[in-house]
Amino acid sequence: MLTRVWTGIGTGLLVLALAGGTAAAQTGSKAKQPSPPTPPKNVSPMNPEEQKPKGPPEVGPFVRLVSPKNQTLAVRLVVNSDAPTQKTTVRDPFTGKSVDMPSVTPFEFETLAVVWPLVPSTASSELDLTAVRGELKLNDVVVSDSPQVLKGYSGGTLLARWDAGSRAQQTVCRQVELRVEIPMTCSRTEFDERGAAEVAWPTGPWPADAQSVMKPQLYLETWVDDEGRVRALDDKPLKELVAGWLKDAGIGDAKSVPPVQLAKVITGRVWGSVQPSGEGLSFKRTGELAGVIVQPAAETLTTGRGSEHDMALALAAALRSTGLPTRLVAGWDVSDGGDKFLSNKKQNKLHTWVEFCLYDEAKNTVNWVPVDVGAMRRSTTKPPALNRTWRYFGTHPELDAITPFALHMHPPTDVMSYGWPGFWGWFVTPKPPKAAEQAISFVATQTPVRPGDKKKGKKEE
Repeated sequence: MLTRVWTGIGTGLLVLALAGGTAAAQTGSKAKQPSPPTPPKNVSPMNPEEQKPKGPPEVGPFVRLVSPKNQTLAVRLVVNSDAPTQKTTVRDPFTGKSVDMPSVTPFEFETLAVVWPLVPSTASSELDLTAVRGELKLNDVVVSDSPQVLKGYSGGTLLARWDAGSRAQQTVCRQVELRVEIPMTCSRTEFDERGAAEVAWPTGPWPADAQSVMKPQLYLETWVDDEGRVRALDDKPLKELVAGWLKDAGIGDAKSVPPVQLAKVITGRVWGSVQPSGEGLSFKRTGELAGVIVQPAAETLTTGRGSEHDMALALAAALRSTGLPTRLVAGWDVSDGGDKFLSNKKQNKLHTWVEFCLYDEAKNTVNWVPVDVGAMRRSTTKPPALNRTWRYFGTHPELDAITPFALHMHPPTDVMSYGWPGFWGWFVTPKPPKAAEQAISFVATQTPVRPGDKKKGKKEE
């Protein structure tokens, strides 16, 4: 894109020069000739290579991928137009007692579009976009099995969109069901922290993906108020808290130390100051997952309590407040929980962590560095010394069994959902139902490799 911009500017200057020459020829000797520009003093000529705009950065050498596994994440989303707040009292024919039953309230619409996020790549994964499959059902009838993939969202997020209905007529619907299969390659990560610590802050702009990540994000910099409006959070308490942490570490300005050192200092403070509290998940009365219960980052850090999801959000918000591009990552974890805080049986669960951007401006390379503060807190309550390597800071031995599927708690576009964030959203015309229930389920399986298939994914060692 930069090449096109420079070409356009050059073409514009050429047109102006030709226009000036034509005017001079028409007016003859009376035309005033422009004076030659005065050359600047004490400026050495630039190397021609330095004048060329940089292309897209390549993947850097600091995060190495090992033990790749092909995984497929199956997602099922069900949205019912009846809600627990809508109840009807009926008599139980077996006991004779009066009981409250949820009201069935079908809704009418003209057009409906459901979106689900797709993540092209993270520090540990790469999506196989060509093999993504999905279908949308209305009242148990398939209405779309060919999603449109929308591009251009923050952090490189893609949105798969399924459409139903027509403006020409009303459709009556009680239940919407979405099924998506997302194949990807997931790997463990190994981090060269010593080499990464030599990378300084860029003097110029960050790469485009890193810049887009820093746009205000729902549940990080913005929140939904009681009237359903998205409003900016007061960032003063968070910034003051982070400034105090840096002062305690002898850091006056966040950009006076390398990004890796800054990230480690802030991660250590979140790790040591927040006591995990609760699962942070919302469930329907049937036991199905309905969303992620979250609280503002400043509340987590000032009270010192929150779920692992709250800790990840707080760390992301704290790092972003310093200007370091950081993104939240959500995935489905199918790894074995073998430490003392978990039972030895398999713990299939929703998991969140963060990745910060490490941009080597001189070599034009980028690495997204994974930081799993929830896993750190489960391993020990006290962070080790900063001069030691930390497990789950860059090096993560379990990411080959965690399938990332979102970089946001809510899609980065103007869609709505119900209750706590559940990663999906929809557009409904002429208007969506006022009340509904959402239920989300995940299943991750190892993708079979057929003979003759080419290996996909990033370069692994």
